[in-house]
Amino acid sequence: MLLAVDIGNTNIVVGLFSKDKLIQKWRISTDINRTEDEYSLVIRSLLKDTRIENAIFSSVVPDLDNTFKKLIQKYYRITPLMVCYKMNLGIRIKYSRPEEIGADRLVNAAAVAQAYPLPAVIIDFGTATTFCYLDKKKQYYGGLILPGIPLMLKALHLGTAKLPMVEIKETDFIIGKSTVESIQSGVFHQTVGAINYIVDLIRKKYSKKAGVILTGGLGKLFCGHIKGRSMMDPDLTLNGLNIIHGLNR
Repeated sequence: MLLAVDIGNTNIVVGLFSKDKLIQKWRISTDINRTEDEYSLVIRSLLKDTRIENAIFSSVVPDLDNTFKKLIQKYYRITPLMVCYKMNLGIRIKYSRPEEIGADRLVNAAAVAQAYPLPAVIIDFGTATTFCYLDKKKQYYGGLILPGIPLMLKALHLGTAKLPMVEIKETDFIIGKSTVESIQSGVFHQTVGAINYIVDLIRKKYSKKAGVILTGGLGKLFCGHIKGRSMMDPDLTLNGLNIIHGLNR
């Protein structure tokens, strides 16, 4: 079995692969104050007696890099692969400072390069909302980084005296008839507008044929609102980890 772990700023996604097939996945909260022993209790309770033969992880939280490396070495007697731009990712990086690219963005690009028609725009809805562009030659050009929806909602709540913290949802109305509806409509339609505007700019600049691949917890809210060819893939990052592991055995 392959243990694949994607460490994000808000959540850590754990996946279990058998012969390149994702058979189970879990999501746990990110906490930089947890030790490897504390995280191991959570992860071992999820995996139970599963025999782990290989492991790979990506991380955008440097404080947890050694925590997970030690965890996997200590409890599974495996030296895990940690994703970085120097590995074989199945793509060519056309980025002036590749060491600055988030590992999650590289993993998503590796997955799209192998599994989807190119060129493509990849949109990942996490703590930040990221856009990446891959051309038909599997060249990774970089992209854009926007504040994620959770950050926007939190900023509205903490930066004002009266606006409440609300849950984002797809809305079929424009004008909200309450404060909650007004925030939901504003953030939802702002995001839809930003996505379509940015994708349109990328298509005009690079390729009119570029499709759009969405991933991340909130991606499903927006897939039906994007102009042109688009698809939602909730397991894109985990599948990318599996692909990279296969390329670097």
